[in-house]
Formats: sequence, C-alpha cells, structure tokens
Amino acid sequence: MKKRHFETVKDLFESMPYGLNKELAKGVDVVIQYCLTGEDPLDGYLTIKDSKCLFEYGIHPNPNTTVKADSKIWLGISNNEISAAKAYVNKEYVVEGDMTILMKLHDLFSPTKKEKEKPKKEMDKPKLKKIEISYKDFGPGKIRKIVVFDGGARDSKLSKTSFMVNNFIEGAKEAGANVEYFKLKDYNIHDCSGCYTCWTKTPGECIYKDDMTILRKKYREADLVVFASPLFIFNVTAFLKRFLERLCPLLKPYMIRDKQGFITHPDRYPELGKQGFVVFSASGFPDLENNFDGLRGMFKMWDLHNHSMSIVGEFYMTASETLFQPVGSIRRNVIQDACKKAGEQIVKDGNIDIELMQKVVYPDFSSEKFQEVANYFWESLDGKAAYLKEAPKVQLK
Repeated sequence: MKKRHFETVKDLFESMPYGLNKELAKGVDVVIQYCLTGEDPLDGYLTIKDSKCLFEYGIHPNPNTTVKADSKIWLGISNNEISAAKAYVNKEYVVEGDMTILMKLHDLFSPTKKEKEKPKKEMDKPKLKKIEISYKDFGPGKIRKIVVFDGGARDSKLSKTSFMVNNFIEGAKEAGANVEYFKLKDYNIHDCSGCYTCWTKTPGECIYKDDMTILRKKYREADLVVFASPLFIFNVTAFLKRFLERLCPLLKPYMIRDKQGFITHPDRYPELGKQGFVVFSASGFPDLENNFDGLRGMFKMWDLHNHSMSIVGEFYMTASETLFQPVGSIRRNVIQDACKKAGEQIVKDGNIDIELMQKVVYPDFSSEKFQEVANYFWESLDGKAAYLKEAPKVQLK
C-alpha cells in the first residue's frame, strides 16, 4: 500500500477492496485468511474472485492461504516499513497453504498510473525463443530407444535438473519407450588428450579403454539422447563436457557441408539412422537471457554441426532452488506435468510442443523479488555449516 499509511490493521483490510487492480486480478480466485495477534488482534479473510475483492471478519472454513502474524509486524509489512521477505526468513510470521498468491498481492493492490499503462516486468515475461533452430519432428513411432546422460554433481533427489528429466522419462516409459539412465559422475571417463588416434591409427577406437567404450555405443544406438546438466559457469558441468569430448571416435575426420551450408564431420555409422536430442538444465539465477546463452549456444552448434543428430527440445529452469520450497509448490506441479507430457509426446508424436518447454522457464515472480529474498536467505545462513540442514523455508512477496 504505497499511497496511504495505515494506522490499524482494521483500517488496512477494510480499505483493500477499494484498491484492487481489476485488470491484474483477472483469473485470480483465492481466499486468504489472516489470523493476527498482539496489540491489535484480528481474524478475517480476503476473497478475490471475478476481479472483485471482499473482506469479512471471522474464520473461513476452507481458505487457500492462511497468514499468522503479530498485527504490528503485518501492519509494518503492509506500510512498506518492514521487508516481507526478510521477516519471513526470520520466522516473524507463518504462512500455511498456497503461498504463491502472496507474491502477487503488492501488484494487485498498489499499482500506479504508469504501471497501469505499461505492464510490470514480471507480468510481461519474454518467451523461450528458438534461437534460429527448428526443432526436429521425427513423426509417430520413430522414438523408441532413449538414453539419458546426466552430468549433474548432486544426487538425483536433490537435483532440479534430474527432477525434470525423471518426469520426462516417466512420460516416455508410459508411452512405451525403453529408457536407460547414466549418471556420468559415477563412471570412469578419462579426459580427451586430443591425439586424433581415433581418426588415424585406430579409426573409431579411442586409446582409453574406460567406460566411454560402452557409453559411446549406448549414445549412438539411441533414437533420442537426453543431455542433462545444471548450469555451471554458464555451461554444462565438467562431467558432461568430458563425455561430449570423448564422442570424437563416432565421427570421421573429413569435412563436408550439409544442406544448410554448415561444415560438419560425417557420421562414422550412418546406417544406424538419424537421432534426436533434448537438453535439460537448471540454474539458480532467475533469468534465461544472459544466463543460459553459453549452454544454449553450445547445443545450437551441436545441432548445426552434427550430421546425424538434431535438437528436438530444450528445457531450462530458472530460479531452481525455490522448486522444493513452499513457494515453489504450484510451479513444481506445472513443471512435473509439462516434462511428463513432453516425454509422452516425443514417443507418441515424435516432437515436443514449445509451449511445454516454456512452462518450465520462469517462476511467477520478478527477478528483483527473487534477488531480495535470495540475499536474505544466504544472510540467514552466514556462518552455518550445512546448507541443506540449516536452510529455512522461504517465500517471496
């Protein structure tokens, strides 16, 4: 509430129905219960539906969200005197149920004329662009054998990248595909020495007889390859990069131009047919642009310079560390559903809708809000020994 300073919580809540931005409230259907204690106790609930707002005193039988706080704290938050994010991290109030609506309240009740004329940044998010790549359509029944190469350093239960991939796999298996999963950190893969022996003295065979011998075979025999890696220094992890470099024996050294005019190395085993690939990556930063550009650029080149392999889809999750926090519950379900549907679709139809890729990209809050709460989060852990053990559950507002 920027335009008015409220003296009491009663004054605050009774004024809220008159301050609703009806345009931004389209599609919102929620009941928020407030249970305030302290010097100015109050029980009441806010109903927002059909671009209308109603406040009533009492306890609602089935609210979507319940806020429990000291009345002085909540009044300070509403008057912009106290940071909602910092207060939550410091456990000065409690939220039960769906927390995502609290991220939108400030926008729903405090628009300016300038904001009415021009949508706020978080309401006008850029779309996932194809970066001049046409996603391959293999057609129904062509994708039956899928292999996953996961370059993540974390165990699957902690990895947000693996979360996407696991749901993709579930959908693919239900659609009838055979899927194999390789966690690259668990395999013996030597660095490529750049000796070119696999192109000259022993064509198609590497000097290192490690786990890459079988992994290369799995890679080339698959109809679809899944590359999975969290974003490390704006690209894939060292585990996945090492794996990619050791695929050199699958190519011949000669240079040819494809139909688009790009110079490539020919496939050593063209009789095995064409392949597709999908990329999954998660990042802690909240932005797609100026964040995933390096990783996306590398796989764009992989598509353009690979004679037998074409990109089918790419899934990039931003602000990934919020996914298993309470604030990420709705987004988590959306991503789970989108990735599972993508797995089903690639097997049944041979393609993936870009709308499914888009659903995993952006959280439903601005970069600025994410930055604010992330900084309070790390501040609360300063000096703590264990991130996973001590981490508080956070939300944004």
